[in-house]
Amino acid sequence: MTGAMVLAVVLASSCGDSTSPGPPPDCTSVADTTEPATVTYAADIAPLIDRHACATAGCHGRVGTRSRYSVESFADLFDAGEQATALRICAIRPGMPDSSYFLWKLEGRGGIRGERMPNDRPALTAQELALVRTWILEGAR
Repeated sequence: MTGAMVLAVVLASSCGDSTSPGPPPDCTSVADTTEPATVTYAADIAPLIDRHACATAGCHGRVGTRSRYSVESFADLFDAGEQATALRICAIRPGMPDSSYFLWKLEGRGGIRGERMPNDRPALTAQELALVRTWILEGAR
């Protein structure tokens, strides 16, 4: 074995398998939930998802979702889709909106696959984005 081959074997074994999922991110809530929420899923977030037709088939409903991320129910929002899982990012980290992939996609942040959501539709307004941010900050309740 040549020196270059030995180096390649050593580097490959020390770096691990880049395709392995690794440990999941810590998505436990860090929100202060001692105060009442001003934004709730039922009153604010579910209607926003409905208004933008995000849960339709072919988008982020349970059927035909290419990203494997559904927004059809409250519980679904917290189950990371393919890219968030691959990046080891929480779909939603209660108390930490900037560590929540859901908000990243709505804002259209760079460095992530695809365009901002909703795709091929008008972007959420600044007020709607602030509503989602506040909901996550307050614990995504």
